[in-house]
Amino acid sequence: MTRSRACSRALTVALTAAGVCAAASAFAQSDTAGPTGVVPLMTAAPPTGLQAPLPKPSNGLQVPDKPIHLSPTLAQVLGRSVSGPIDLERAVAIAISHSRVLALAVENLQRLRGVRVQADTAFSPTLTANFVYTRLNRGQSATFGNTSITLVNVDQPVLTAQASLPVDISGVLHAARDEASFQEVAARIGVNTALNQTVLSVKQAFYAMLRARALVVVANETLNDDLTRLSDAQKKLKAGTVAPFDVLSAQTDVANAQQQLITARSNVSLAAANLNSVLGIAIDSPIQVTSRGAVEVPPGAAAALSGPSANGGPQPLGGAGVYDLLVKDARLMRPEVLGAEAALAAAHRGVYVARRSYMPSMALNAQFTYEPNAAGFSPQTTANQVSLSLSIPLWDGGVAQAEVEQAKANVDTAQTTLRQTIDQVDLDVRNAYLTLVQARDRVTVANQALSQAKESYRLAMVRYTSGVSTQVEVSNAQAALTQAEQNQVNALYDYNSARSQLDGAVGRYAYNIQGVGYTHPPTPSVVGAERGMRNVKK
Repeated sequence: MTRSRACSRALTVALTAAGVCAAASAFAQSDTAGPTGVVPLMTAAPPTGLQAPLPKPSNGLQVPDKPIHLSPTLAQVLGRSVSGPIDLERAVAIAISHSRVLALAVENLQRLRGVRVQADTAFSPTLTANFVYTRLNRGQSATFGNTSITLVNVDQPVLTAQASLPVDISGVLHAARDEASFQEVAARIGVNTALNQTVLSVKQAFYAMLRARALVVVANETLNDDLTRLSDAQKKLKAGTVAPFDVLSAQTDVANAQQQLITARSNVSLAAANLNSVLGIAIDSPIQVTSRGAVEVPPGAAAALSGPSANGGPQPLGGAGVYDLLVKDARLMRPEVLGAEAALAAAHRGVYVARRSYMPSMALNAQFTYEPNAAGFSPQTTANQVSLSLSIPLWDGGVAQAEVEQAKANVDTAQTTLRQTIDQVDLDVRNAYLTLVQARDRVTVANQALSQAKESYRLAMVRYTSGVSTQVEVSNAQAALTQAEQNQVNALYDYNSARSQLDGAVGRYAYNIQGVGYTHPPTPSVVGAERGMRNVKK
């Protein structure tokens, strides 16, 4: 068997035979300026829109007070035996329902929601009831003539009801409530952060498994070709037309191909385990994936092969404003930035709360007492009392000042964290955009290199069959072809992975779910950031 394969193989997935072959043929026949065979690179910006919208969760969102004790199998998630491979959309839907990262974020939101409710109750009146029963060893009484008056009863039950209403004259309670509210906002945004990270992790793991599976195809076909060449060399050695070296060379190639196939198959198993992990299902669940609807080819990647040769490259960052728009969108959408703004707002309120020891406090109190066994000269079984208390701190030994300094340090930390988050978001977008441009160009080059490597291998086989060249030339051509095929697989999946990486860097996977988190990026007023101070790149 020689490598007279179709121009497109199974490993290229979305690249059609007609597109690659026609592009290569057009390039070879075109009258271009410059050296023949140089692959021209596109100068237009790559696609930067949303790769695919988020699907609905497959089994609904996880309930915070009903955690899953063990990760389910894929069959348990689907509610049936797995009859076929799952596509990328289904994988994302499964992860949204079963991701451990997302579950932890939802549970943290539940905890801070309780903290906020607790802060809200500080404004509400409190009502308490106490019952005290006392029994003495003996009572006391006084006699006046023929009249006996009980002074102290042996049994003394007392029922007391108290109501208290705080009066926030200093605004401390409002500040504490605002602090708790912004902490809850930050936790809710944390759910969106977890969602964005989960979807991105699923897509990266999904493409890694498709890549590993495609490389198995390359390794398997390389091994088959090496076995065919070995068989042919052994036949020729028996006929006395080749030297033993040709057989040894072919045997070496077979051994190397077997090593590559073993590694490739192992990588598929590892990729499957990693995909199961990010999906939130049992690690050892059998899983198969399909590339249907998941793999796209860079627009113009094949057509560029027929264009004029040039030394052009990707458009400089910001040349057409694409990169600047991506950074601006990321600063407005990335939940990490919004959460850092909410944390900063909470820290500012925390300074005011820390000053509570400096500030007076007031409360309105009411008390009702019922003593059914009241004794004495004028016994009263019921008593009512209303009081207004005012407390003014005078000296606390410096505790309040220490708490204020700690709160101010928290503000400084939150401000630096916000700055660090913005810088990290900018870096994420820049890396993702550059990776996308690079991957797009690599697909173009890899397509052309594969066509050239196939032709080189065909010519080497013809020369070897005709007795013009040795097995070494064929072996080198085959190694170059295998490398070209691997490069094409890697370039194609690097491109698709980079598309999802850019979406994640901008924060496009963070929203559009109901129940928890935000369905849209919260406004500056919600996160406590002034509109005029929002860190948006102009």
